[in-house]
Formats: sequence, C-alpha cells, structure tokens
Amino acid sequence: MGASGSARNARREALHARDLEVLAWVCEQYGARTDQLEVLLDSPARTVQRVLARLRWAGLVEVRRVLVGQAAWVVPTRAGVRAVGQGFGVWRPQLGSLAHVAAVNDVRLHIWERAPESEWVCERVLYKERQTGEHLADGAVVMGDGQRVAIEVELTVKSRSRVRSIIDELAGRYDTVLYFCAPGPYRQLGELQRSGAWPNLGVRELPRRAS
Repeated sequence: MGASGSARNARREALHARDLEVLAWVCEQYGARTDQLEVLLDSPARTVQRVLARLRWAGLVEVRRVLVGQAAWVVPTRAGVRAVGQGFGVWRPQLGSLAHVAAVNDVRLHIWERAPESEWVCERVLYKERQTGEHLADGAVVMGDGQRVAIEVELTVKSRSRVRSIIDELAGRYDTVLYFCAPGPYRQLGELQRSGAWPNLGVRELPRRAS
C-alpha cells in the first residue's frame, strides 16, 4: 500500500460513528441536501459541516452546489458506496430527479420524527428484493407492530389508469399504501381515496420542508 493509501485509511479510521451513520443514510437515499442532514442529526449547520469535512477528507463523499439558491447536495463517492457495503451503484445527480430525491428524503425524515420506532426500507434495497415486473415503491416502512407500509412520493399527475394500477398492486402486497403528494396529485389521489375502493390507502400532503 502506498503512502496515499495509508493516509486515506488513517483518515477513515478517524471517522466518528455518527459520520458513518450519515454516510449510510445518504447512500441509501442516493444523496441528500445539507439542510436535510441538519434535520437528520438535529444539529446546526456548523456541526453538519464538520461531519462532511471528515467524510470529504476520507474521500467518501462529494459536496456539490447543484441549483442556485438551494442547499448543497452531498453525494457518496465510489469509495463511500463501497464502504457502506450494500452493493449500491454510484448515483449521479440529474436535474430531473433532484426534486423527487429531495422529497423522498423529507418524507423519510417526517416519518422518522413521528414514528422513531419504525424501520425505513429504502428504494435501493426494495429494488434488490423485488420480483420481476413488480412496481417499485419509493420506500417502505416497517412499523413497530410489524405492519408494512408502502411509501409513494408523487410530484406530478399520472394518468388515472396508471395510478389505479399501482395502487392495486401495492395494496395487495402491503398492509397500507401511503402517498405523499404535491398539490396536483394530492387532489387526484384524494378522489381515489374517497372512492373507498382501497381501504388501506392513505393520502397526505408533502411535508412542508419538501422542495
């Protein structure tokens, strides 16, 4: 091992347990904004910056300014993904997906704040476990009593037939299907919920911090 490799390993050995928890969370979610990590750690920006400085120094994350006026994004490097050991691929931020990733992050934080005993199963794990042809939920939550909740985050209006097909499938595989929606899809999903066709369907507005 060369001098640079030894130095890199020393930096990683100096990481705190909380640093590694942040790295794992960000890998599960593809990436995250720095303001979302403030919520995750229940800490001010300066504390988050210290955590990120250590992770960057160890070569495990990159911090990027992607959109003007928005908090920076934290994206795991190839080494960071390998360090987590889940077999995930490296995520490359795309403008078309940032809003959805951010909204799913906010929903995960929202659920964790209200049901801290629950377990979040990220989309990346669901992808590895799904059967061919199954719809991939944006996440799943295992509640303290063992009930499984499919989480869908909807920012745009889909065709009614497509939405009904997704709900039909998820309602057959999960105890509850819970949608978090932007205003347009919230109206559409609300109508479907009020129809009574899916007793285990829930519809919520996006958490206020979602952007």
